[in-house]
Amino acid sequence: MPGYDWLLIETLRASEEPTLVADGIRLRDWGSPVRARRELGPAAPRHIAEVVRRCREAGVIESHRDAGLVVVGIPVRCAFDEVHGVQVWAGPPTERPPARPAVAAWDWEADTELAYHGPGLEELVFARAPEEVRVVRTPPEAFGAMVRFDGRVEYFEMVGTMDGRYQGDVDMIGDDGRVRNFQMVTRADPRDRRIRALMHLIPDPALVRPDVDMEMMRAVSQHAVEGVGFVGLVSGVIYEWPRVPPPPLHRWAVERPQLHPDDRVVFRAACDELAAVADSDGHVVSRHLRIRVRFADTDWIAVRAELLPMAKESGHGILRVSPAT
Repeated sequence: MPGYDWLLIETLRASEEPTLVADGIRLRDWGSPVRARRELGPAAPRHIAEVVRRCREAGVIESHRDAGLVVVGIPVRCAFDEVHGVQVWAGPPTERPPARPAVAAWDWEADTELAYHGPGLEELVFARAPEEVRVVRTPPEAFGAMVRFDGRVEYFEMVGTMDGRYQGDVDMIGDDGRVRNFQMVTRADPRDRRIRALMHLIPDPALVRPDVDMEMMRAVSQHAVEGVGFVGLVSGVIYEWPRVPPPPLHRWAVERPQLHPDDRVVFRAACDELAAVADSDGHVVSRHLRIRVRFADTDWIAVRAELLPMAKESGHGILRVSPAT
């Protein structure tokens, strides 16, 4: 008798039909659930769809059982108490489900540039101790643990336009020093200006491989005197600080300061200019800026900044910052 794995069905956007994104550890490219488990009988896909619908609406475990089929659905909840996905097992009543894959959800809000981590996400992705778990994180806190992200360009294009979808695999290093591979499934919602996502652990060490170019840039950044950040030029989001800025800007690594409204316009204009620019000789062109930021309990802090595009990462830039004297 064949074994049946757990299915992962994403429900990231209310206006879109759910899609199948994983069958066990086998990734699926936005597949239709109506083709799932048809070998269990012509009614199986219909019962799976019904269980997913009920899970999505009620946010609780749902099931179907008859003489020849068992379907169990377990919702994956986010920090806003929405259902971002449903893990489904379908099989004959005589078979027991295998161990359920680890999945958790997160959201990112464009207007605040803050991430909201759903139940279990920090423990799963960052191997974080319970006393260190937080719901709200800045992009550098999350991307600083990302040691490989081959789809960085495609993902940030979606963030910049706040529309579309992206899925791919990423390697994350946990607080325990171990690197783990995840399937990351995301959709943008232009109405709510939010990215919704699932992180699905793929326990295969062969999939873990370093991003050599990014690791080299991180290593070189450690020798800089000023702070060094990575920024998505289309979105203007600073998503990683491989070199934490010097005081009093060091809080930028874990907090999102307010950028002065006048300087925000200047900064975004510089990002737009550098999105795909090099001078006629092929040399990297940089932009030197003076901007002002403030944290929750500070006055405006003057910052000297230099923005330049990454040579090998289209659509991404390097931001060097230090206090202006």
